[in-house]
Amino acid sequence: MADDGPPPGLYTPAMLGVSLALLAAAVYGAGDFVGGLAARRISVLFVVGVGQVAGLVALALLALLLPASGAGDADLLWGAASGISTAVGITLLYQALATGRMSVVAPVTALSALSLPVLFAYAGGAWPGWAPTAGIALAAVAVALISREEDRAGVTRGSARRALGLSVAAGLGIGVFYITMKQTHDDSGLWPLVAARAMSTAIFASVALAMLGRWRGAPAPAAALWGWAVLSGLFDSAANALYLVSSRAAPLAIVATLTSLYPASTVLLARVILREQLRPMQLAGLLLATVAVVLIVQGR
Repeated sequence: MADDGPPPGLYTPAMLGVSLALLAAAVYGAGDFVGGLAARRISVLFVVGVGQVAGLVALALLALLLPASGAGDADLLWGAASGISTAVGITLLYQALATGRMSVVAPVTALSALSLPVLFAYAGGAWPGWAPTAGIALAAVAVALISREEDRAGVTRGSARRALGLSVAAGLGIGVFYITMKQTHDDSGLWPLVAARAMSTAIFASVALAMLGRWRGAPAPAAALWGWAVLSGLFDSAANALYLVSSRAAPLAIVATLTSLYPASTVLLARVILREQLRPMQLAGLLLATVAVVLIVQGR
């Protein structure tokens, strides 16, 4: 019997983009999980700073290995803009988490980061169809449910309002990363990401130098914490690379939506490794996320 080949549409560039975006979400979530474990024991600035340096080295080596006909000045400038937006987004996110309720900060940040590239894509006429649009809407609800965390005690009304504003701004900073990376050319390879990571590393290094006086005499971090910080940076860089490649193969609204499902990976890792119990809302969010992915894939 003759081989008719693979099913139509199964190996299209759009489907490759969908697959890579889901993989990016899984890796982003793993990076957040490892980084979160380290941040429970050491300064967040240490975790982020070490991760930035490790990720920069990894991305530079990977960019040299992967084929790229050339990155133009515009590609590198878009990359640098991404690095600034990422650094701002992360800083605002941690500030929001430090002052507000986690049950509000996490989902608001995630939804803000998701909404910006989706609105940008739709405004540009990139209508993916009714099924993917329904999937995007369901994914937004799923992200909000999955991201909900326990509240901290002692949060005042004033600090809660401030944290809400910081959360929206943090999400917009992350959303700008999604958009700016989409503007780079396919033949630029991973060099826009190298430019982004170089910029964010420089920003965090400047902050670290400014705070150096506070750390004099402090004990050196344990070797395991260095390892966790490095691993979180490597996961983040790998996820960034997967997102960049996926954004070049599939529509921005779909790729950004699927990538924003990364909290699912974090909570599942916490369930498997730390034996943390999933709350009913998180279980509902995971179910909605599954339905959302099916709708998006069916529309491709």
